[in-house]
Amino acid sequence: MENGRTAPRLTIGYASTSSDMLSTPMRLMARPLRGYRELASADEPSLVIGLLRLMLVVGAFVSVTATGRFAPVEMLLAMFSFSWIPMAQAVGVAVTTRAFAPATPFRRAYALYLESLGPWLLVFLVLSGACLFAPQPASIVFALLGPAIVIATGWSLVLVFALFRAGLSLGRLRAVLATATFFVIIHVFVLGYYLAAGQLWPILR
Repeated sequence: MENGRTAPRLTIGYASTSSDMLSTPMRLMARPLRGYRELASADEPSLVIGLLRLMLVVGAFVSVTATGRFAPVEMLLAMFSFSWIPMAQAVGVAVTTRAFAPATPFRRAYALYLESLGPWLLVFLVLSGACLFAPQPASIVFALLGPAIVIATGWSLVLVFALFRAGLSLGRLRAVLATATFFVIIHVFVLGYYLAAGQLWPILR
């Protein structure tokens, strides 16, 4: 306290700038509840940056794993081909927030959700790095793939719960139900997409 006034409390910054492309998701991974509480009280994250970050990482991952090198043309094609991923996430966020947090605007909820994708971004980047720099990338990728998916899925559950609990201020039970509802919707959308594309039955056979 100085001159009768309380010094402002320092909090982690969450400015949505180009330099913040990966730092916010990484910070949320370290402290999900506290991070989402601070993020919700700050300026709304950039929806454009969140979508661009997701699609750049997915596009780069597909390009590197398919060709063994970073190919911009393949990356752009992959970004277009896998645009159904953010669509599925948007549907999940829209339906879940409508059911559990109807006062929250969709744009805000979706922008906050996109910051929770740190575990998957990290998996894609690590596997891409293995393909680029490992002497025998196939063996490393196959060894890492299973554990990486399990860890990323579990971590994502924690982050989405933190989104609803701390980011959207739901009660604990409602946050648990919202998290379960969101993941059910996402998986139904993904299975429906592969079924409509005729790619599900060949996988199951």
